[in-house]
Amino acid sequence: MIEEKKACCSCGCSTTEERKKLNKEEVLRYSDMEIFKGIEKENLNALLYCMKSYVRSYKKGEMIHLEENHEKHVGVVLYGSIHMIKTDVWGKETLLTYMGEGEIFGETFGNSASEDEYVSFLSAAKTEVLFLSFEKAIHVCKNQCGFHFRLIENLFDLISKKNIQLMEKIEVTSRSSLREKILAYLSLQAQKQKSKYIELGLSRTDMAQFLCTNRSAMTRELSALKEEGVIDFDRNTFILKAQAAL
Repeated sequence: MIEEKKACCSCGCSTTEERKKLNKEEVLRYSDMEIFKGIEKENLNALLYCMKSYVRSYKKGEMIHLEENHEKHVGVVLYGSIHMIKTDVWGKETLLTYMGEGEIFGETFGNSASEDEYVSFLSAAKTEVLFLSFEKAIHVCKNQCGFHFRLIENLFDLISKKNIQLMEKIEVTSRSSLREKILAYLSLQAQKQKSKYIELGLSRTDMAQFLCTNRSAMTRELSALKEEGVIDFDRNTFILKAQAAL
């Protein structure tokens, strides 16, 4: 980003502070993201400024906090992957869901208590996150800019998709046996990727956490399914073959 002095942004937010201006490459990168869909490239800098946005980079395994200067934020994954983890009183962790490039996280906690009381957000790989003020994002500025209305629409579209992801998690983990859970998860990924040749974005450990089981049991079941000719796999590449006997 390029530093710039600005008296005010086009949506009426006055300031004399230094801000960051997107360069051409960043403008193209941001404009391709679903949260900025339908927003003209020339309006991105003004919008991000109005949202009190900032970018942070994280190493694998770092915890991500959504509060900055006592203000709640929504995160947008610029690249990398983020896991939403629930830890019980005995310290056992469950992977609730995971977010990749262009997806949002933390929107549930914008108007409530700290997310730390409920879940943790961890970077599953080298990750970069764009943070937007939750308060600024859901309330239109005094000039009622058209691109701000569009941001709100996009935000609610992404929240709807997140709800579907959580419903999919329930669909998978509510199956009665581990075999059914594995096949339901693989079937879901095949439907999303529209192919029986699929790439999984989770490691074996993360996949076991997502399915609410342990890695050893899941590995045994995967091997059994492979021996029966139901699936084949090499690392994170899977092929769905014959219909399984459940």
